[in-house]
Amino acid sequence: MPYKYVVGSGLELQRAMAAWRDVAPELDLRAVELDARADQAAMQAALEALDIEDATAFVAGDAYFLNLHRLELMSILRVRGMPMPPLVERGAIVAAGVKILDNTWIGAGAVIQPGCRIGFNVVIGPGAIVGGFVQIGQSAFIDAGVTIGHGAKIGAKATLGMCVSVAHGVEIGTLSVVDKPMRVEANVAAKTFIQSSHAHPMVMVGA
Repeated sequence: MPYKYVVGSGLELQRAMAAWRDVAPELDLRAVELDARADQAAMQAALEALDIEDATAFVAGDAYFLNLHRLELMSILRVRGMPMPPLVERGAIVAAGVKILDNTWIGAGAVIQPGCRIGFNVVIGPGAIVGGFVQIGQSAFIDAGVTIGHGAKIGAKATLGMCVSVAHGVEIGTLSVVDKPMRVEANVAAKTFIQSSHAHPMVMVGA
């Protein structure tokens, strides 16, 4: 029987296990629980100890793993040659021809309209709506219920929190975080943080 390692911690690991059971009941699923606060060497050792023959893998992860950490875990498994097909939960609607790369997770009830290109290691939460011809860079995190307008571009490792709406054609820069309920009408520069805890956007300088 083919088997799959599902890597992560906490509730997100449980959610991923349940989703894979639902969409691929023929798989022998093997949970790999990692401590999100462990150092990189310890995590790498745990993943390198896995038997990869005839196995596939999926990296989930709770808030401690977003976004770079999740990418690091995925990279360890990719280097070992382990296939990491995307997870599209039952109830998600994905238009024909949409390109979805490795280890991407599309939640139940999400809608991905025609012409979209979704990079590897992306999370699109339940109920999110992604308009036509949107481009989403690798390791981006799109929370539940987010709306992205047609032709928008979401940069690599960007984060969009709940209740965020991105207007048509808007670009969200690499490594930016928009975690404040709002409609984004103008482009957001790379490494910009827009959060409810701060009155004004902050920009990361020199990183």
